[in-house]
Amino acid sequence: NPSTEDILKEIQKTPAEIVYVLPNNKNIIMAAQQCVDLVEDKKVIVLQAKTVPQGISAMIAMNPDGEEAENTAAMEEAMGMVTTMEITYAARDSEFDGNSIQAGDYLLLVDNQLFGTEKDLDVALEKLAKESQNRGGEFISIFYGEGVEKTQAEKALAHFEANCPEAEITMLEGSQPVYHYLISVE
Repeated sequence: NPSTEDILKEIQKTPAEIVYVLPNNKNIIMAAQQCVDLVEDKKVIVLQAKTVPQGISAMIAMNPDGEEAENTAAMEEAMGMVTTMEITYAARDSEFDGNSIQAGDYLLLVDNQLFGTEKDLDVALEKLAKESQNRGGEFISIFYGEGVEKTQAEKALAHFEANCPEAEITMLEGSQPVYHYLISVE
């Protein structure tokens, strides 16, 4: 996690009068907010982006020629429409909410909450694809991570296409570490 000092350095390097900070992680929001009062020559706006997909949607909604209030409102609205799903793995044996989790199990997260665990990646993807359909996802972006082969990613895409036939689905190489898949459902 970056420190307030790390975030402040990046804000100072940004050649803009208004700088939007997208923490993309709930653990970074407080450090980012401390920067607001530390910067004198720019206006710093920290949006409450808690996930990378929220941050991406906010950036897409931003109009470089727009007014600050309009941009802030549009970016916050875009973030609010995102459900973030993730698949990672348990690094060690543990217990959570009365559930026994074993090292190596796939962890399914929906909006940073444990949605379930699985031993089989295809079963995990199928569960998240069904949940995407249940949530009425119209636009789904699947970012596959570091170490995920293209053929594996295509299988993931097939799960979502089968379960969400009305959605516009995009598969992207995210190359993110630790998370096999980051999925944005809007």
